[in-house]
Amino acid sequence: MAKYSRHDESVLHPATSKSNSLRTTVPAYIVNQFNLKKGDKLSWGIEDGSVVIQMAKQEKEIIRS
Repeated sequence: MAKYSRHDESVLHPATSKSNSLRTTVPAYIVNQFNLKKGDKLSWGIEDGSVVIQMAKQEKEIIRS
């Protein structure tokens, strides 16, 4: 796994008033590094006691006429 020299912190906020889920912000340098766009998905997991986040780029919709 690549090591990055920059570390930012994010603050967790309630996702909704009726949910136990929390939401956070992906730091801009991560967005830029991986060219993330609205609609891209992040998969969250736990591996060896650490949080692992994997990115899956949104598939472009093919419009055929």
